[in-house]
Amino acid sequence: MSQETIAHACRQHTVRRQGTAGFEMLVDGREAFLARLAMVEAAQRTLDMQYYIWRDDVVGTTFADRLLAAADRGVKIRLLLDNTTDAQVEVSSAALAAHPNIQVAFFNPMTDLKGIFAGNPIPVIGEIDRMQSRMHNKLMIADGTLVMGGGRNLGDTYFGVDRQHNMRDLDFLAAGPVVEAAVRSFQLYWRSPLTRMGDQTKITDRDRETLQDLRRHIARKKRRLAARSGRPFPLSLSRAESLDTLHKIVSRMIWAEYEFVADPPERMMRQGHLPSPVWRSIENTVRGARSHVVMHAAYFIPQKDTLDLLQAATARGVQVQVLTNSLASIDGLAAMAGIANRRTAVLDCGINLFELNSHAADRKDYIHARRLTPLGMHTKSFVVDDRLSFIGSYNMDPRSKYINTETGVIIRSPAFAARMKSYLVQGLQPENSWHITRNASGSILWTGQLPNGWRTLL
Repeated sequence: MSQETIAHACRQHTVRRQGTAGFEMLVDGREAFLARLAMVEAAQRTLDMQYYIWRDDVVGTTFADRLLAAADRGVKIRLLLDNTTDAQVEVSSAALAAHPNIQVAFFNPMTDLKGIFAGNPIPVIGEIDRMQSRMHNKLMIADGTLVMGGGRNLGDTYFGVDRQHNMRDLDFLAAGPVVEAAVRSFQLYWRSPLTRMGDQTKITDRDRETLQDLRRHIARKKRRLAARSGRPFPLSLSRAESLDTLHKIVSRMIWAEYEFVADPPERMMRQGHLPSPVWRSIENTVRGARSHVVMHAAYFIPQKDTLDLLQAATARGVQVQVLTNSLASIDGLAAMAGIANRRTAVLDCGINLFELNSHAADRKDYIHARRLTPLGMHTKSFVVDDRLSFIGSYNMDPRSKYINTETGVIIRSPAFAARMKSYLVQGLQPENSWHITRNASGSILWTGQLPNGWRTLL
């Protein structure tokens, strides 16, 4: 490859225009994994990663291993994680942060942290409300040149390689000025008073020996976990392979006007009172709809004002189609209760409601595990009037609207909207989802097409 840096790989196919940036959507979990891995392997200067979940599985451990290798070659790495209990062991224990080129921080920590994070406060009773608020953002920025965002956390289930349950999801990869906006958002969280930093004291010779042991341990763990899962993805990429991967995705990018939207970290201090700024951008976009809205919302639990917004759209002739999870496809029963309790209200608004078939005909396109597992959905995206598209971390539920922090992009491009709509509409097909309606007595009906023919369930 002639390209030597990520920036070179981007410049070959992009022309900067004021107010525009390049975007491509990543539907397939394999490509989304390889794009992230390529960003890590090709980075030369900096990597900033902001995630809600970083699981202790094949995906999570692979990235811990490759980040350590990137740090060894001089890349400055900042990891900003929500302090979740389901976390990659070497990351959550702050073992990686012993490396001089890696900084690990937790946002809004819920419990006292150990090791180099010792001394951070344990929440008191008066902070319970704040503890409910979580950083749901998902961003990855390489060399200040490329940004990855969207719905995927770092875990096997989001990339189709979990042995029990996998989810269709959606990311964007972007280049151009939008990266600068993402960097500014990351910096706000990194410098926030709610962020707890690790001890950055100089490491000793003993620490260096410990790091060498850590390298071997993570590499062995990665190989062991991957062997158990059938090694569906590469565990590393060469520099040439990485640049080639990014080059191919960048060559498909559509350059368009955009709006990068991100909640400020301080909104956590006023959770429950003010709607998310990300929601305000979504609300304005939907309010301007004139013909149709096609939406995938993994946890579609609209409150009254959201229902009012959608009902106003259908009243003026806008066709609103929404795909959400079913009881068989969802990964959380509490969220399913919220979806089920609102079915009638959603239908009353004139919305065409669909629920994912966990055995959808197209699940083979999203699952790369040894066997076809049940399929769920984690996508948070929509298209309005074949011209506006949204991809982000925002769920159409009360947590995203009032409690958590979120991020995403609104892309103003008919070409990109056509690309996205094709993906969204595929999920609405009768072989992939259940169409939710009511019979004459008002009972809920699920209608879909199974391999042996059409089926309606009461």
